[in-house]
Amino acid sequence: MTKKHAKLSASGSSKWLNCPGSVEAESKIPNKQSVYAEEGTLAHELADICLKKQLEAKKYIGYDVLYAPEKSGIITEEMAKFVQEYIDYVLAHETKNSQLYTEDRVDFSNIVPDGFGTMDAAILDYDTGICHIFDLKYGRGVEVSAVENTQAQLYALGFYNELKCLDIIKSFKIHIVQPRIFNYSSWEITLDDLVKFGEYASKKANEALAPNAPRTPGEKQCKWCNAKATCPALKKHTEETILKSFDDLNKDIMFNELNDEQLKLILDNKNLIEDFLKSVEQYIYDRVLNGEKFEGYKLVEGRSNRKWVDDAEEILKNKLGEDAYEKKLIGITAAGKKLKKDEVEELTYKPEGKLQLVLASDKRKEVTKTIDHFDKI
Repeated sequence: MTKKHAKLSASGSSKWLNCPGSVEAESKIPNKQSVYAEEGTLAHELADICLKKQLEAKKYIGYDVLYAPEKSGIITEEMAKFVQEYIDYVLAHETKNSQLYTEDRVDFSNIVPDGFGTMDAAILDYDTGICHIFDLKYGRGVEVSAVENTQAQLYALGFYNELKCLDIIKSFKIHIVQPRIFNYSSWEITLDDLVKFGEYASKKANEALAPNAPRTPGEKQCKWCNAKATCPALKKHTEETILKSFDDLNKDIMFNELNDEQLKLILDNKNLIEDFLKSVEQYIYDRVLNGEKFEGYKLVEGRSNRKWVDDAEEILKNKLGEDAYEKKLIGITAAGKKLKKDEVEELTYKPEGKLQLVLASDKRKEVTKTIDHFDKI
């Protein structure tokens, strides 16, 4: 079946909630689905089938379970393993007095005009009044947090529309399951606070649908925006940030001459500016790749490394024997494809991570480091 997408989608809510003008801006740009998105679709549909039929994911290894044959894919052993971890996590929240919902289409159009979406899974616990909302993230590029997750909150509001007649729901617990990077995040919100979020979302949705809605640059909303490379508001914001930081751009930059306010302004906008510059470069690259001329720039062949020809392994084996190979311990990711999660955890540990300078609003715990005077000797 072909899935319809809402104009103000739950998955894109971090954009239109923070930048109302992003909706109109992106409507002029074709949306290209990547191979990673298609892989994610396959994983979601495998999970849905297994939850509905109460079967293990490994049963479908080698099969194509997609509903849309034109975008078919084959279930690999790796995908079955990670999807099964998601399934196990969901089912671990079932009780003797609960109900499971999977791939449930939810309607939150009372809050967002024409708002709807498909929720991966949910479990309503009749004893506690807690409704668990599960969102499978099959990607491994960016870690997703359940804390104040706007997509899941909109799904929760839509699900509440469906179940409010039961009059037993006290809170919603949102779960983000990202098995390929061992990210299992959860966050609970009361029904009252969820309703308040709905009021805020309704206001922002109306702003987003208004003609000439304002564009408001920011790291969260610009990160996945398809229009950022040509966004005048982001360009202006970038220019103003740089100009406010340096009185004279022609002189050598001496950071010890900048005051704390200027330094903070730079750090506050570091990721946003870097992302904007990368998007501009990709935008120009695509144009030149398609045959356009862009003054001052051209495409050249980058550096590459030598590779073995197809039959090199057999020839090297004949010439060198066992010396043709090097033995080394497999990586943790590779081991994770062959072992169970608890087996990997038993054999691994996490050393202290390298200290990072982040915004004070970051959810991670602050580290206070005492410098040992002996380190200076």
